[in-house]
Amino acid sequence: MSLPTIEETLAAPVFNLTDLSLLGLMTLWGMNFVVVKASVAQFLPLGFTALRFGLAALALVIVARASRLSLRVSRADLGRLALLGLVGYVLYQPLFVLGLAYTTAGNSAIILAISPAIVAVVNHVLRRERLSGRAWMGVGLSFGGLALVIVGSPRTLSLAPEFLLGDLMTLGAALCWAAYTVMTRPLVARLPSLTVTTLSLVIGTSALLLIAVPSFLAQDWGLVNLGGWAGLSYSGLLAIGLGYAVWARGVQKLGGTRTAVYVNLPPVVATLAGVLLLGEQFTFVQLVGAAGVIGGILLTRLKS
Repeated sequence: MSLPTIEETLAAPVFNLTDLSLLGLMTLWGMNFVVVKASVAQFLPLGFTALRFGLAALALVIVARASRLSLRVSRADLGRLALLGLVGYVLYQPLFVLGLAYTTAGNSAIILAISPAIVAVVNHVLRRERLSGRAWMGVGLSFGGLALVIVGSPRTLSLAPEFLLGDLMTLGAALCWAAYTVMTRPLVARLPSLTVTTLSLVIGTSALLLIAVPSFLAQDWGLVNLGGWAGLSYSGLLAIGLGYAVWARGVQKLGGTRTAVYVNLPPVVATLAGVLLLGEQFTFVQLVGAAGVIGGILLTRLKS
């Protein structure tokens, strides 16, 4: 299996099925901000993280077996997959969930938005992806657009010192996600993307379950209602199980940077959901910001 060259990627249609799948994933992740925030109120954060990953890992193993997908890899690739699981699951997810628990959703979204820029810079330095000036503008425009979406809703953004710990945890999560995306590309060059996702998820989840044992013992399971279990299922099966598989496929088909820029869409989706479902107002500043996010994605996908 070989990855498309940069020239082939740029010569491809602006949008294809991979883009559509990523748009669907961003919708799931946009709703996941709300689901995680609500569910963590019933679960201890680390326990919730481990449970949803355990559910996702079980689902992907079943899918892999049902589709007769080979999970055999070389010892060297197994080591690389273990490292991927460490960065993408054992480090990223607890930092993301704990960060969201200790800061605002707006702060979390704006900090996570730096990950596409990190991916672009690292890939450029490693000479894995050479972006045109237009694509670099797209990365910057997408970040700026997201900033406007968040700033346009003052209730969701705060510079209060009590959120500093959560902000720092979220920054660590952004760095881990960027590293995970960069590390995924050479693996999906040799292996099916579902194999990479399934094995790294199983390895990472095994470590998470061990780390979360004290949380399981301390959890008051009587506090968890049907909505909490539904949130766990949504986050585990859709946001993680399906989500990570789609993400790996995107990295394989579009490259790390052009996939990573999509990560700025979930806050836009969450804002639109608030307007449509909760009757919240969508300000002009947020409208301009949403246009910037979408325009930035388009710029990264246009031919040079």
